[in-house]
Amino acid sequence: MNAPIRDAAGRLVAIGDLGYPDHRVLMEYDGEQHRTDDRQFGRDVDRLDDLAHLGWRVVRFTKAHRGAALRARFDRVRDELVARGWTPGAS
Repeated sequence: MNAPIRDAAGRLVAIGDLGYPDHRVLMEYDGEQHRTDDRQFGRDVDRLDDLAHLGWRVVRFTKAHRGAALRARFDRVRDELVARGWTPGAS
């Protein structure tokens, strides 16, 4: 949780909400400010592009993800982890 993500030169690219660095999968919660604040939105655009360039898959969550929609987001995270080599049940 909240682990720094750096590029090959050591530059801080992001501090992710919840990440799986071995598989480069990141879960991010976007609150209202990510939508309503132009500066925040601009930073998010650059940050997400930087993470994609580094090979990270970012699965974003908002307050709208509740119930079945939340379960679907978690399923997406699981699918991304499996696609990147994670084996469910392996220790």
